[in-house]
Amino acid sequence: MEVEVNEIDELLVELIERIAGELGVVIYSLGIEGEFTDEQLSQELGVEINDVRRVLFALYEIGLATYRRTRDDETGWMEYFWSMNYDREKEIIKKELEKTREKLSAKLELEDGSVYYICTNGCLKVRYEDAMELGFLCPRCSGMLEFLDSSEAIRKIREEIDKIDELLKMLS
Repeated sequence: MEVEVNEIDELLVELIERIAGELGVVIYSLGIEGEFTDEQLSQELGVEINDVRRVLFALYEIGLATYRRTRDDETGWMEYFWSMNYDREKEIIKKELEKTREKLSAKLELEDGSVYYICTNGCLKVRYEDAMELGFLCPRCSGMLEFLDSSEAIRKIREEIDKIDELLKMLS
């Protein structure tokens, strides 16, 4: 089963927006071919150069951008020549989904393997053993610690993992 382009685009936009903000989505969606400098992009978009650099480095961190550096002979400053890795989109989305799945699995294991109590005033959530040591009283506000039914949270985590598994299957 092949993933539809719209699904890839939506996941990609969501990822870019999360790590680089709206400006990241704008810059990536320009479809720039070849190399460019952060200064050129800053001038073209009318955006502060530091904002452009922040976005480009965020895209670099996840593998959607690369750069090469050279020293400007006149000024002695380092100059960055950037390019976008449009051909790595599926691979990067897959990698991010796998990381998210791993985190959710760890969270599921914690939620499913422990009994929790929560302060009636919402101050904190503790495991049963800790609640017992505290005499079922919140150390912050002295409110009661009550049993927390984690079944809904566990169900939602499992749903998210299933959704990710489905997306990963479609990306393979």
